[in-house]
Amino acid sequence: MKSKNAFVLLFLLGIQAFCFAQTELSLNGQWEIIFDETNEGRSAGWQRDSIFQNHPNIQQIQVPSSWELIRQDYEGVGFYRHEFRVPVDWKNKVVRLHFGAVNYLSEFWLNDEVVGFHEGGFTPFEFRVDELLNVGGKNVLTVRVVGPILLSDKEVDGVKPLETPQWRGGISGGIWQEVKLVATNEIYVDDVFIEPRISDNTATFHVALDQTAIKGITAAIEINITSQTDTTNTIASIKEDWEVHPGKNKKNYTLEIPSSTYWSPEHPNLYRAELSVTANGAVSDTWSDRFGLRELTIKDKDYYLNGKPIYIKATFFEGLYPNGIAYPDSKEMAIREIQLAKEAGFNMIRPWRHPPTPMWLDLADEMGVLVVGSPALECMQLPLSTPYLSKRVENEVTQTILRDRNRASIVQWELFNELHRPVLKQLMRPMAMVTRTLDPTRLILDESGGWAFGANMYLPNEFEPTKFNDIHNYPGPFITKAKYDGYLSIGLTEEEKEARGYKAKTPGRNVVPGLMSFVSELGYGSLPDLTTNNQKFEKDGNPLTPAYRYHMRLAKEQEALLEESGFKKLYPDMQQFYLEQQQIHGAANKRMIEAVRSNPKVDGYCIHALAAGDWILGAGLIDLWRNPKSYAYEATKAANQPQLLSIRAEPRNTYSKNGIDLSINGINDLESVTANLRIKISDLRGKTVFEQQMNIDWASGVSKLLEQKINTSDWSGSYLVSAEVTSTDGTVLNQNTTDFDVFNTNALTTTATKVAVLDSDKTLSPFLKQSRIKTTNFSKYTDITVPVFVTKALPKTALDKRRFTALDAFVKKGGTVVYIDGTKEDTDHSNSLFPFAANAHPAVGLWTCMGHIVHEHPIFQGLPTKGMMRNVYENVWPMTTLRDLRAKEETKIEVIVGTVAFDWFSKEHKMNYSGPGASWWGSELAIVHSGKGRYLISQLRLVENLGKDPVADKILFNMINFLSKK
Repeated sequence: MKSKNAFVLLFLLGIQAFCFAQTELSLNGQWEIIFDETNEGRSAGWQRDSIFQNHPNIQQIQVPSSWELIRQDYEGVGFYRHEFRVPVDWKNKVVRLHFGAVNYLSEFWLNDEVVGFHEGGFTPFEFRVDELLNVGGKNVLTVRVVGPILLSDKEVDGVKPLETPQWRGGISGGIWQEVKLVATNEIYVDDVFIEPRISDNTATFHVALDQTAIKGITAAIEINITSQTDTTNTIASIKEDWEVHPGKNKKNYTLEIPSSTYWSPEHPNLYRAELSVTANGAVSDTWSDRFGLRELTIKDKDYYLNGKPIYIKATFFEGLYPNGIAYPDSKEMAIREIQLAKEAGFNMIRPWRHPPTPMWLDLADEMGVLVVGSPALECMQLPLSTPYLSKRVENEVTQTILRDRNRASIVQWELFNELHRPVLKQLMRPMAMVTRTLDPTRLILDESGGWAFGANMYLPNEFEPTKFNDIHNYPGPFITKAKYDGYLSIGLTEEEKEARGYKAKTPGRNVVPGLMSFVSELGYGSLPDLTTNNQKFEKDGNPLTPAYRYHMRLAKEQEALLEESGFKKLYPDMQQFYLEQQQIHGAANKRMIEAVRSNPKVDGYCIHALAAGDWILGAGLIDLWRNPKSYAYEATKAANQPQLLSIRAEPRNTYSKNGIDLSINGINDLESVTANLRIKISDLRGKTVFEQQMNIDWASGVSKLLEQKINTSDWSGSYLVSAEVTSTDGTVLNQNTTDFDVFNTNALTTTATKVAVLDSDKTLSPFLKQSRIKTTNFSKYTDITVPVFVTKALPKTALDKRRFTALDAFVKKGGTVVYIDGTKEDTDHSNSLFPFAANAHPAVGLWTCMGHIVHEHPIFQGLPTKGMMRNVYENVWPMTTLRDLRAKEETKIEVIVGTVAFDWFSKEHKMNYSGPGASWWGSELAIVHSGKGRYLISQLRLVENLGKDPVADKILFNMINFLSKK
């Protein structure tokens, strides 16, 4: 009896061993590497194991990882070595060596025998190696990698700097994704593309088998579909014979999925497909993957997901990590960033110019977020144009789509971005056709931004494009009436704009009226909290990585420049400096989203960006360690809510006699609802000066809930408008606020009675005279107690030129000269019209906050000071700042307004790969002492706003009062 039981036990163990025989072997882990800085290794035979092992400079490296984790900013060649054993039962198996990604050129040897070569840095590839393996014994794999050349001027194996497809987050050189061996019998699954169709709730499996034997055979193929959450219950299946000939074989199988559930961000329902191939009575290979039934398309100029309208709220995603660089530091970090995106109200993530790692896409599939797929093609000016560029582009496009076309989360392919060059413009149509052939199921956007010819969108199964407005716009920190109206004008004809009173420029390039529109890049920026970030880097970071270094560098530079510029006393705690930027960032994002969502002709937007890093360090809503950036995150989240009120109180700064136009747009992504709207206006003390309630039918879509003129003739000061919508049961559906300022005549006065001008174009003089300020033309006889205001107008006569020449002597004697328009051009001391040296630098910020800091000073009496300019300055803030402002002689410069910032672009794009450029500061309102007198140099936009914005009037009057005092 015992012997019989023993026999049964051995039999069962044998069956178990057969059923669970190892078919994959991970080669991840500790490898060896030699950095071949002089590119001598191949000729010296380092690929031969005996020579490699005797080299004195062998280091240990973890695979997968980017090699700059152990060698700072390394560019060039590296030789890898790894020793392993394979199971003895792999004898006579077909064995393939699989790499997830190796960046960029790679050569392979196994047991001193050549395996093959690969070009490309972001997609998988494999080689058959069973003839080269030592089954049951030691095996040695050697890999020579030529990494991307980005920062240096090297040339390796014909690859020159910036010539290969890359992304800007880091070098990411070497074997940075998984390595494994896969063993099968003679027939293996070469590829499976699952084509889901919600029109008939089916999934078509496009199966490719490779018969490696020399004769044909009858194989049995079986496909089973189960729910991802219940793999024991088969939902659909098919099993049939397949006459397989030697080489590649292709066949399609369509399975109907009964009681199907669709995949969406709200309900990320996944199916699991398992495929097996049986031949000669044994399983030859198995394959499995997950997929979702879903379709994103366009109907009647709207996005539709699974047959229902959807408004796209996307966020741009660089995919950079503090330690892993291109690979998430951990699964938990990847989960956190996706979860934060969803919690902020985003339903789509746009990974920028490189395919995310498979682990990240697994999470996107599971957690439910739409994803835009794109190849590793930075575009714009990179990679540099070479005769190899077209082929490299096609390779990246092809391999990216083949890798990710079964992903439920990927709903659209984006091929190019902001094209400049003819060689890439010519590739737009061919690459769209390559993409359509490989994947008929998804939307295809040929070029984000529409810079070349205007964007084209290819609908699922369509080979002919639909014209599409894809818009990139970075409006800066303040969304004025003109900018708000600009967003409202998207999709309108000139006649429609004129009828609605929109005088603003429509944002974007090649934007065509009447087309469906999407704002695919939008946002402002701010520094992360570098104090807490750097504490985390010191604790958990790697000093060799670019992110560690530029975070540390920026913190030191920013604090030093605040000290140098005289603004440090306003920010004794640097965290307050970062927090104030984030408040400006959040307010700007919130307002621009409100404006875009108020236009029913726009079907979505993409906020730049989710996470901070490299040259978009400022854009992130979360920092590199995946912590929300205070109000930058929270305000963006508030603007993404499905029901939103957008309040407009215009003009933002008003003369009391003019009043304001108060309007409220209701944006409702949900069903129509009966509700109550309450509006209240209160002053700084909290006193209510206006209140109104009304019942409303809040329709789905965009609707005007209120439009009313408010009398402000008796008001003065700052006011807050608050609006709240509640449902019939008292639930608050949305609430929002905006602010405005009212200036009465008492707030806009000057005690001075006389000024002199150099104003040949008469841009300033009429306003001064209207304000009852006596105005004379400057001459050498002007009294030194009278301030002289110089506008940007060039001298038109010889007399004007002599007057400019006389300014310097006037100041030396004790006079005051105001350059009220400053300069927008670089200048040196040789310019008699503006006798200072300075570098004029753009000060809008785009995705990097340039906070214009204001000292407390009589020129700003009655206006906010001791911090960065906020909305009250929305029309007068400087768009150009003066770096390195210097007078002819060494003299004291008193800076009243200035900015501390850093370069996000750097020379020749090279710094993009190791972080943002250097920090700097600029002057925007400064007193320059000279002799017994002084100059006041202003970059504020005062003159163009006089009589239109009372803030410009008030600053000018304050300026005159201050400068007229003896």
